Amino acid sequence: MKKVTTLLPLFFIGILLHAQSVDSSSTSEKKITFTVGAAFNSGLNYYGRRDSLKSQAIYPFAGITLKNGLYLLSNFIFINNAVATTYAATTLEAGYSFKNKKGTWKGNIFGDRFFYNADVSLIQSVVKEQVGFNVANINNVINIHAGADAKFSNQTDFGANAGLDHAFRIDPVGKKGVIVITPAAYSYFGTQRFSKTYLEEKKFLLFPVSQQQVTQSSSQFGVMSYELSCTIIYGLGKMNLIVTPAYVLPQNVIMANGASSQKADNLFYTTATMRFDL
Repeated sequence: MKKVTTLLPLFFIGILLHAQSVDSSSTSEKKITFTVGAAFNSGLNYYGRRDSLKSQAIYPFAGITLKNGLYLLSNFIFINNAVATTYAATTLEAGYSFKNKKGTWKGNIFGDRFFYNADVSLIQSVVKEQVGFNVANINNVINIHAGADAKFSNQTDFGANAGLDHAFRIDPVGKKGVIVITPAAYSYFGTQRFSKTYLEEKKFLLFPVSQQQVTQSSSQFGVMSYELSCTIIYGLGKMNLIVTPAYVLPQNVIMANGASSQKADNLFYTTATMRFDL
């Protein structure tokens, strides 16, 4: 089977359960919450870095959260591009979510394990595990977010993020559900110490003519990307429809022989999710 090259954002997989959700019902808190759903990403990228095939992804997910904050989440990732539509990977995350009584501070500590299909070559498939934390201060003016992580392969990559957002709540006429709109701005930092050789398709006009091996590696800690987004959530009962258009500006793109060895133009993409909390 021909191998497919794509870029999958590891930092996104770990936060799918922790995206802001809206529950318009008034039922009491359950001891155990089951979360199921599916998401679509229109432009897979790793901090703005893309593959030449401009891959997209669909990933069903399922998770469980206990009343004490412990949770388990799994994603099943399928990619689609000009070469193939195929199963790519399964991710498994275990963690602990926390918040104070006033709800002004919240966050999570997590550990991830990535299981890649042997027939799919992801640029960061050399990364097998990831650990990290996220924390947020929630207030009436502007919410402040920060986090850090470590990715493990034959070397260790360190990352960090910082962001600002503010949520606007709209109660529709007739009280059928609720809408929350959250514009946000994030900065992502990290190293690119892992080295991964992959195939990049070359074209003449519109026709593929060859494939070139590309190796990426960098040990410098710096800004990886800036990202602007606006999450729109419609919540009705236990269902949440979430659409997040985003514009990412990659920074510190790896250079080789005086030219960029990464495809990293500014990118607009959208993530759409249907999620149920049962």
